[in-house]
Amino acid sequence: MAYTQAQLTGYFDRVNLPNDAREALLAGRDRLESLTCLLHHHLAAVPFENTALHYSVDRILVLSPSLLHEKIVRRRQGGTCFQITRLFGEVLLTLGFELYMSGARTNKSASVAAQDKDGRANFGDWQHMILIVRLDGNDFLVDAGFGPNGPVGPVLLRDGLEFTDGDGNLGRRGRLVHAPIDQGRARHLKYWRLQFLFDSSPDWTDIYAFTESEWLESDYQAVERAVRGNKRAWFMYRVIAFRIVLKDRKPVGWAMIWNDAMTWFQGGKLSRRMRFGSEEERLNALESVFGIKLGEEERKEIVGTVAFLAGKPKI
Repeated sequence: MAYTQAQLTGYFDRVNLPNDAREALLAGRDRLESLTCLLHHHLAAVPFENTALHYSVDRILVLSPSLLHEKIVRRRQGGTCFQITRLFGEVLLTLGFELYMSGARTNKSASVAAQDKDGRANFGDWQHMILIVRLDGNDFLVDAGFGPNGPVGPVLLRDGLEFTDGDGNLGRRGRLVHAPIDQGRARHLKYWRLQFLFDSSPDWTDIYAFTESEWLESDYQAVERAVRGNKRAWFMYRVIAFRIVLKDRKPVGWAMIWNDAMTWFQGGKLSRRMRFGSEEERLNALESVFGIKLGEEERKEIVGTVAFLAGKPKI
């Protein structure tokens, strides 16, 4: 579905998009620059988070464009990659961009939940949603919600071309490599492998791998059910919330809740860390830092689960 003008304006307001960028997007002008600006503000305003899996009765991840607009724009929540990237894609389609939705195999060794980060690529199943956007005859990877290792700008699909992610403010360089993955038997089949070279490491790290294949609505419905029904998935027993921090419209760092702690990074380096002493403290951080305000009944739903933080919660 295409969003109405009122819904589009509501989204622009939700992500605090500057007026000049709004005008350029609506006029179809300076497409790459205006898309980059929109993506930056989206990543800063709409958190990548999984509170619906821990603080709700049904634990359902809605995917329809109308319900996503209600959840993210009107109720000012965030969502999983399937949700916030789907919303971003629908906004771009409304603005006249040419794109298709696809999926990626994440590298388990580079995940925030990885126990063994030895640098070896260990690609899992299709658990991440991406967009492929065409501009002036070129295809770009656009990722609207992945976490600390997601690219913050459109990435041209060109083998081996390096890019500076976040104008050098995030402490890493990136590239896409068109090559097979180790787990595959068909060595003639290639994936686009997103890789980062971090300031703290001499080697390139695989983040995820994807192909130029379009995913349909039924594909996302199936993957969403699989993720939600996987009892071993860290999404089901860890609370996460992540957002990019902007300064003068540019990404300069990020803030993240991971289970019982919150961290702030600047320039790719840890600048501050705090540990929660109770569920109440985490709920306060979700609201004050990420804008996720949960009602009294929602707050009670996590009590007694493995993700609940013991202490003296006032709920």
